[in-house]
Amino acid sequence: MDSRDLRWLLKHALRFSPPLTRKRGLREDAAALFGSLDPGARQRLQTLQQRYRLSDWPRLCVAMEYRENLTLLDLLDRYLPVPPAGARGLDVGCRNFSYLPALSAFSDGRWDGSELDAHARYWNGLTRRAYGEWMARQRSGCRYLPGSVLHWRDRYDLIVWLLPFVVEEPLQWWGLPQRFFQPLALLQHVYGLLQPGGTLFIVNQGEAEAEVQAALCRAAGLQAVALGELQSPFSPFRHRRFGWLLRAGIAAAPLPP
Repeated sequence: MDSRDLRWLLKHALRFSPPLTRKRGLREDAAALFGSLDPGARQRLQTLQQRYRLSDWPRLCVAMEYRENLTLLDLLDRYLPVPPAGARGLDVGCRNFSYLPALSAFSDGRWDGSELDAHARYWNGLTRRAYGEWMARQRSGCRYLPGSVLHWRDRYDLIVWLLPFVVEEPLQWWGLPQRFFQPLALLQHVYGLLQPGGTLFIVNQGEAEAEVQAALCRAAGLQAVALGELQSPFSPFRHRRFGWLLRAGIAAAPLPP
C-alpha cells in the first residue's frame, strides 16, 4: 500500500463535515469581472445574459467560479444541441458541483453531480461534499453523488465530463490511488448512461490528452465528433481545451487513426 492509498483511507475514515449553510458568493459587481472585454465579447456576454437566467449566480459563485461558469455556458451554447425540456443531466467528476449554475442555466431539468473524491477537505474544514450538497439544494431535484460514477445506473439525456483522467499524471497530482485510473472502463460506462439520442460532451486539457481521448473512443468502439480547440472570450484558463461530442445511437464520422 503506497502513500496515496493511506491518505485515501484516512480521508474516508475522517470524512465527517459540518454542512455548509451559506456561501460567500461574489464580493464585487459581476460587470467588473469583465470590464476589459472587446466589443465582440461584450456582445456575446449580453446574448448569454438575455438567453439564460444568471440572476442568482452572484450568490452561488465566487469570482473564479463565476468566470468558469460563464465560460462553460458559452461553450455549451456554442457546441451542444438544445436539450429537451426537463432533460436529465449528469456532471461527471463534478468536484464541489461548482458548475451547476451554468449547467442548470443551459438545461433546466434535474442534474446529478458525481464525484469520486467527495471527502477532500478545504482549508476551512469543510469537504467537497458539503459544498456540493449545498449547491445541489439550490436547484430543484438536483443531487450530489459521492463515489465512483461506475456505481451509478441512472440514464441521462445530457452528460458533461470536464477534464477526465485519461493520462496518469493528473490522477497522481490529485493524490488519488492508482486503482482509480480506469479511463477506458469509465468512458464505456459513462457513454452507457446516455438515453437514446442523448449527448456526451467531453473536454480535455491540451492536445496530448485530446489525442489520448481519441484513442480511447476508438478502443471503445465509439464514434465522436471532434470539436477541436474550444475558445471563449471569458475563459480564465491558462491551458488549451479541446472538446468532443458523442451521441447515443447516432453515428458520426470515424475518428482518424
